[in-house]
Amino acid sequence: MRLTTIGTGGVFPNTARRQSCAIIETSGETSGETSGETSGEILVFDLGNGAVRGMLRAGLDPLFVDRLFFTHFHPDHTTDIPSLMFSMKYGMTEERTKPLRIVGPHPFEEFWGKFKTVWGDWMEPDFLVEVSELPVESGHSMELPGGALSWTPAKHSPESIAYRLDSTNGASFAYTGDTEYAESVVELARGADTLLIECSAPDNAPIPGHLTPSSAARIASEAEVGRVILTHLFPPVLELDLVTEVGKGFDGEIIVAEDGMRLEI
Repeated sequence: MRLTTIGTGGVFPNTARRQSCAIIETSGETSGETSGETSGEILVFDLGNGAVRGMLRAGLDPLFVDRLFFTHFHPDHTTDIPSLMFSMKYGMTEERTKPLRIVGPHPFEEFWGKFKTVWGDWMEPDFLVEVSELPVESGHSMELPGGALSWTPAKHSPESIAYRLDSTNGASFAYTGDTEYAESVVELARGADTLLIECSAPDNAPIPGHLTPSSAARIASEAEVGRVILTHLFPPVLELDLVTEVGKGFDGEIIVAEDGMRLEI
C-alpha cells in the first residue's frame, strides 16, 4: 500500500496545508489470468477544501479514484465533494466506466441527499455512483479488492468513525479521523504498521474532540503501532517540536505529515 497525505491542516486557512484528505493506493490480486491488470484501487479518506487540486499536485487523477470514505460530516472533511462531483460531471476528458463508491457513517445517506438537494443534477456524473452508509459501531468489516476495511466509533461528533485497512499483502494502516482519546480507536489501531493520527492542539491548550501530542502518543503506545504520522495540524501545535513532544510517550517512528507526502506501508 502507498499513503499520500493530500491535506494535513484543519479549519485554519493555511497556504501550506489543505484540509483533511488522505489517499491509499492498494495493489490487489490480478483481475484476470492473462490481462496482467491488478485489482488495486485508489481509496480517498475525507475530502476537505483543496483536496481535488491537491490530488493533481501529487500526480493523482481525482476523476478516476475508486472509493471515497468519510470519517464524519464537518466541512473541513467534506467541502470538496461538490468540486469533485461537478468535475466528474463536466470535466471528464475520457470515458469512465467503473463506478464510484462513496461511503460514510450513519446517517451518511441523508447527508448525501442534502448535498444533492442543493446542487441537483450537477452532482450526478454520467457513470454509476453508489452511496452507502456504515453503522457507527465496532465489529464490522468490508472486503475490498486490496484488503479488508474495518471501522470503529471515534470521540468527536456523533457520527465520527476511524478506519483501518488490512491489505492482502499483510500491511496495515489506520486513520483516526478527528477524535479525542478513545479506547475504541486504540483497539482498531492495535498492531498497525502505520497510524495516521490527528494532533490538533498543544497539551496546554487542548480542544474538545481532538488530540494533543500526549494523547496522540498514548493511543499510539497503547495500540503498539509501528509508526505514527501526525496530521490535522493547527497553527499553535505546529510551533512545537512534535517529534520530541510525541516521543515523550511513544517510542516508535514519528513523522509530521506535509501535504503531498508519499510513504509506503
